[in-house]
Amino acid sequence: MSSCEIYPIVDELSSKGKSFCIVTEVFPDGKVKRGVISEGKVVVGNLDELAFSEKEEIDTPNGKVKVMMDCVQGNPNVIVIGNGKVARHLVELMKFLNYPVTVVGDHDIQDIDANVVNDISLLSSLIDGNTFVVVANEGGKHYDITGVETAIRSGARYVSLMASRNRAAASIQRMINDGLSEEEIKKRLYSPAGLDLGSKTPQEIA
Repeated sequence: MSSCEIYPIVDELSSKGKSFCIVTEVFPDGKVKRGVISEGKVVVGNLDELAFSEKEEIDTPNGKVKVMMDCVQGNPNVIVIGNGKVARHLVELMKFLNYPVTVVGDHDIQDIDANVVNDISLLSSLIDGNTFVVVANEGGKHYDITGVETAIRSGARYVSLMASRNRAAASIQRMINDGLSEEEIKKRLYSPAGLDLGSKTPQEIA
């Protein structure tokens, strides 16, 4: 199986956030088998049970078979909370990079070409341990802190809040007052969000 046949499958799995392994089996007679394994099964290729072995070399009646495995963690699910210019550019960037992306708001999201959940109360149902949550509302909205707190409590892998230092500090204090521990906030929350690159425009900030 050629790379040209494998790449579309890899692209599809990655866009769905699924982990996968590209496996190559090399037999003593020079025969080569290639394919892709995901979620415990072969999704493409003519691989056999040797592909599921964790060994790099396997003894068979016909000699040693080499098994080369290149595993990839699926892209994390990205949740963008907000509908301002930065949020919109961030959504476009995530789509370009083939990340599964969902936009969440509170009945205020309009005209965004992405999967939209327009009810902040449903946020926790969208989050798992491989979810990145970015709150990106210029100037802030009433549901920003709800979004951050829900993401932290739901075990999101990464949570960030686009805010000034003063607003971030006030938000953290409010979450502490709501019963969230300072230790858990420090462990999971990044604010200001991203890196200080001297960004000025919404595109640069995204």
